[in-house]
Amino acid sequence: MDEESILFGIRNLFALGNYQTVINEVSSTKSIFSPEAKLEAQTYLYRSYIAQGKYSLVINDIGSSEEAPLKAIKLLASFLSHKQKDVDDYVQKAISLLEEGSNRINTIVQLVIATILVLAGRLEDALKTLHSRQRKLECSALAVQIYLQLDRLDLARNEIASVKTWAEDALLLQMMEAWVDLRVGGEKYQEAYYIFEEFAQSSTAQTVNVLNSQAVANIALGKYPEAESLLLEAQNKNIDNPETLINLITCSILTGKSQEAINRYTSQLREVAPQHPYLQELDLKSSLFDRCASRYS
Repeated sequence: MDEESILFGIRNLFALGNYQTVINEVSSTKSIFSPEAKLEAQTYLYRSYIAQGKYSLVINDIGSSEEAPLKAIKLLASFLSHKQKDVDDYVQKAISLLEEGSNRINTIVQLVIATILVLAGRLEDALKTLHSRQRKLECSALAVQIYLQLDRLDLARNEIASVKTWAEDALLLQMMEAWVDLRVGGEKYQEAYYIFEEFAQSSTAQTVNVLNSQAVANIALGKYPEAESLLLEAQNKNIDNPETLINLITCSILTGKSQEAINRYTSQLREVAPQHPYLQELDLKSSLFDRCASRYS
């Protein structure tokens, strides 16, 4: 199998969230020879370790590498290992790295720096980082996610239309379309459901990410028992996945589960992802409610 075919498979495995298989593939393959292909494979290897929460391994393994993509990945691992503290310091480091040499047009540097900026709540700055993303599928996918966070459905659709002109059959493009379908709602819920169901037919796609995506589509369609079953399966694969916990909270509320059960999921989420935007929004809403309630006490 040639290098491009191997990398194509690794990209799709990563997009589906099959991180351990990516690690196994990159660690065992002997068919990648060119420096460019080796570097790309390494970036997927280390990003997969980050997705598994193995930040120290990434930091120690990359060491003092001079490769800009690996520097960016190490910075992300360090940021996450510090529980996203010292945000302004890390944002400054990220921007400084972006400004070095030709890093502004390096796909992995753009993607990783933009990810740090998103986690820091700097969505507009993240989009500026992704300004040059023609034929950069992951950069476009992140841009779509940012547009949806900004409630700019029109720009998300435009991004997808642009990607379709050069990557019509890409797996990640189908994911982008499903994300937008879930935001549009109505009949589009069913279309998103079909996309995620198709992914799930592959044995390599039975991942926490895909199970959560299927569950969200089922919740949108009012199929709560089916959603709960998928989420419990996802939790068996990774008991501490934040998105699974959030979806379990949502599903528990919609199915009338006890407050004790909901509180357990919330407490677990606070332990594994204390800075998660869901918790920040929940705390803000609780504070506003208490403030309003105090006026009538």
